[in-house]
Amino acid sequence: MTLLELSREYLKEEEKLTKQINAFLPVAKTLSGEQRHEAYRRLACLYEMRRDVRMTAKLLAGYYENKAVKRAYHKNGQYFFLNR
Repeated sequence: MTLLELSREYLKEEEKLTKQINAFLPVAKTLSGEQRHEAYRRLACLYEMRRDVRMTAKLLAGYYENKAVKRAYHKNGQYFFLNR
């Protein structure tokens, strides 16, 4: 699986989370008291999960194009002085 394919999978998960939010939001608005509080906590978790999935998808889609991000690997010559 390539990074672009993985990015598409994350975007599909984002769509699923959006559908869950859209289905649950009208129900949450009809509740009151402690049930409403718990429903909105659940919605907050869904919104946060959707945000994280979206950010991961964007990162994966542009991983090789984004030159400004410092990668975790480096040339050994930059950090080690080898006696030759």
